[in-house]
Amino acid sequence: VCTTGNSLDKHDIDEYHMKKNGASVKDMEAAAIGWACELHKMPHFGVKVVTDIVDGDKPTQEEFVENLHKAADSLQATLPKVIEHVCGRDHDEL
Repeated sequence: VCTTGNSLDKHDIDEYHMKKNGASVKDMEAAAIGWACELHKMPHFGVKVVTDIVDGDKPTQEEFVENLHKAADSLQATLPKVIEHVCGRDHDEL
């Protein structure tokens, strides 16, 4: 489950919504796409990488810049495996 917020930083309201919805990720874009798909009863399967940890001990922007290269490498290595796994399957099989 992905929740959203209006900043990269973690605020008390973000933590509240994450706990309330059983979310492990806060992301503005993925949450918006998922919500629009839900409104229109369209299946949605999102793939994202995490660049900053909501409850991490570093300033958000510092952690983002530090992890961006690792996240890009991870996505590049993993995305072909994800595509191979989902191709030929119906959404409800995933």
